[in-house]
Amino acid sequence: MSQQSEYIKNIAIVFSGTAIAQAVPLVLSPILSRLYTPEDFGVYALAMSIGICAAAVAMSQYNHGIMLEKEEDNAKQVVVVSFLITALLSLISLLVLLVIVFGFHLSSLENIKSACFLLPFYVFFVGIISSLSYWNNRNKRYKIISTGRVISAVVTITTQIILAFIFRVTPLLLLIGLVLGQFCSFLYLLFSSSDLYRGFFGNFSFNKVKLLSIKYKRFLIFTSFSDLLNILLMQLPVFILTRLAGAVQTGQFSFSNRILAMPISFISSSVGEVFKQRAVEEYTQKGNCSTVFFQTFKGLFLLSIVPFAVLFVFAPTIFAFAFGEVWREAGVFTRIMTPMFFFKFTVSPLTYIYYINGKQKEDFILHVLMLILIVVSFYFGYEWFQSVNIALLFYSLCFAGIYIYYFCRSYVLSKRNISL
Repeated sequence: MSQQSEYIKNIAIVFSGTAIAQAVPLVLSPILSRLYTPEDFGVYALAMSIGICAAAVAMSQYNHGIMLEKEEDNAKQVVVVSFLITALLSLISLLVLLVIVFGFHLSSLENIKSACFLLPFYVFFVGIISSLSYWNNRNKRYKIISTGRVISAVVTITTQIILAFIFRVTPLLLLIGLVLGQFCSFLYLLFSSSDLYRGFFGNFSFNKVKLLSIKYKRFLIFTSFSDLLNILLMQLPVFILTRLAGAVQTGQFSFSNRILAMPISFISSSVGEVFKQRAVEEYTQKGNCSTVFFQTFKGLFLLSIVPFAVLFVFAPTIFAFAFGEVWREAGVFTRIMTPMFFFKFTVSPLTYIYYINGKQKEDFILHVLMLILIVVSFYFGYEWFQSVNIALLFYSLCFAGIYIYYFCRSYVLSKRNISL
């Protein structure tokens, strides 16, 4: 089988699994939208945003070293580094979350204060799942990665629906479903990665772990905070809308994300999983990866152009018909953010070029500039026009411009000759 054919096949495997993982929530969302209110989703979105930000720090991004390390035994040691740091930072996140939830008077979190202990478990599971996914990606076991995502998606939404029929409906039930879905995916990946533990203890070395921790420290120093800033940028509307417009508007926005932004992220990251492995392989063989870069971008562009055009025109009608008239505004938000979603889908997998080229510091600086730009655009959009829609439009256009810059810069880096 040619490299191109294998590349397309691997993308198809990950993509099909991710498609199933997203199809189940989409099919069942009309039930979910009639069991939970926009306010429920608003509270859930705020709690989940806090957990996602904590998870970005806990992952520490040492898992990139799993892909980049040439020696198999060394890659296993990097997995250990990732596990240990994730466990440590998950414990720290527990303390931080307790301070945030109980130390500040956030009225939107009053209903779930008793369950704040669930978020550190979510943080831990997400971090370990990420490391195990990178290990399986390194070994081209894409079926395992895909199955893990399907398990997470199916368990999450079915649990959220079943609990709503058993107990009084609250945002807590949504959070329980989310954590349980991550837990089941964690167990599956843990037991499916048996080769990781084979002969591991005989080759384990604290000294090697220390050396590898130092070798990939730039991922901890720069990439962790870049990813945290990136997640803050994506979650920023949740915090701002909760503060300025209340839980109902936040719920409309978060439901839009649930239906569209999250599937886009999963599908785009599925292509990214295969792109990472192939890009590293091409750099090792040829010194650059411009061929696979352009091939991946072309495929993503052709795949996305029609669906996004349909969403831009019909999103409000689609949301009102599928989920109920109460969710029409979520469709309006989706239409406004279509430019951002489109460029996120087509460009974000390709930005892994920054990590391969050792440009973590540049990426971090860009994320700081992005944060400033987005905060300013969102603030003035709302303050000047007193409109959530205008604020989201500024937010969407700023992100679209940033992704265009990332694409141009990543393409230049993909043609740069380096030796891994």
